[in-house]
Amino acid sequence: MACVPNLPAAVRPLLVISTFVLILTFWFNLNLSTYSFTNAIFDYANPSFHQLESVDETVATSQKTSVDKEVSDDEFAEPSVARQSSNVMQLCPLVSPKLVGWTNLSLAKTTALRKESVTKLIEAGIKPGGRYQPKDCQSRHKVAIVVPYRNRKDHLTVFLHYMHPLLQRQQLNYVVIVVEQSSRSAFNRGMLMNIGFNEAQLQEEFQCFIFHDVDLLPEDDGNPYTCPEEGKPRQMSFSIDNWNNYKPTAANHFGGVTAFSAKDFQKVNGYSNSFWGWGGEDDQLYQRVKFHNLTVARAYAGQPSLVRLVRYKTLSHKKAKPNPGRKLVLKEGSVRFQSDGLKDLRYKRLSFERKPLYTHIVVDIQPYSDRKIPNVL
Repeated sequence: MACVPNLPAAVRPLLVISTFVLILTFWFNLNLSTYSFTNAIFDYANPSFHQLESVDETVATSQKTSVDKEVSDDEFAEPSVARQSSNVMQLCPLVSPKLVGWTNLSLAKTTALRKESVTKLIEAGIKPGGRYQPKDCQSRHKVAIVVPYRNRKDHLTVFLHYMHPLLQRQQLNYVVIVVEQSSRSAFNRGMLMNIGFNEAQLQEEFQCFIFHDVDLLPEDDGNPYTCPEEGKPRQMSFSIDNWNNYKPTAANHFGGVTAFSAKDFQKVNGYSNSFWGWGGEDDQLYQRVKFHNLTVARAYAGQPSLVRLVRYKTLSHKKAKPNPGRKLVLKEGSVRFQSDGLKDLRYKRLSFERKPLYTHIVVDIQPYSDRKIPNVL
């Protein structure tokens, strides 16, 4: 048996202290390793530590810009929810599973729509100003629906109660903007569309715009109110009940309901501001589109069996008297494509109100004193 040599009395305390320090160091390192290992497991299990790495990074990146914009500009959005959704919400399906198909827009149906409760639509997710976005997925389209308006209260009621559920079933991020013209001058549909575009862009950024007459209703929710491809504005109301019983309109018809990317509408300088009274502004818009080498598209073009999905019902109303001066303005319009439109838009905003089902903008507009407008009604 080996013998431990006798140590001097002065060395023995140092040996005890050294041994104690070694044991303490070993114990501390052992516990530190266990603590790190345990926390590593916790980090992996807790999504907040890894910002949900399982979500496709490409999707998260593509959503970041639009979500950040909504958080900063959209006062209806809840910032904390919006920031979280940029990480956890998947894109909505290309074809919404909520579609129901054709709706029989009979007189009985439209009468019932007039009586429906606003509360029901609010409970479905409509925010003040007629704003909506899906809760269960990130919409692929951010759309502003612009409606020119004057003295059509009955039509507007039916339009809002019908269109909101349809647009929701398409899983769109959208707003409905109603631009009402005061009674001081003849109705100018084109200028009201331009004002709607301008006012919407002042509030937040939209990918596209659908310019929509208040008396036209799509019969089928398979009619896409999605954003058109850039360079291809979409003519939507080309199959209408009162147009030879849904017979497709002429190729140069570009009125009623039309869809533009924001970039394309800016490119063509919007509608002309020079058409007062009924008619002409949509014909010149078509000229502007062709002048800028854009292609007018129609949904389901070349698929005759699916054209039934894009039929429109017209709400009855007294037909307006056409302005006889529209033909001269149309004829001379090409010389003003670059100046007459969004670039020289002038109006006075009388009120701006976010009502429960739509953003209501009332404006006063007058013929420009420095521009001759023939035969203003």
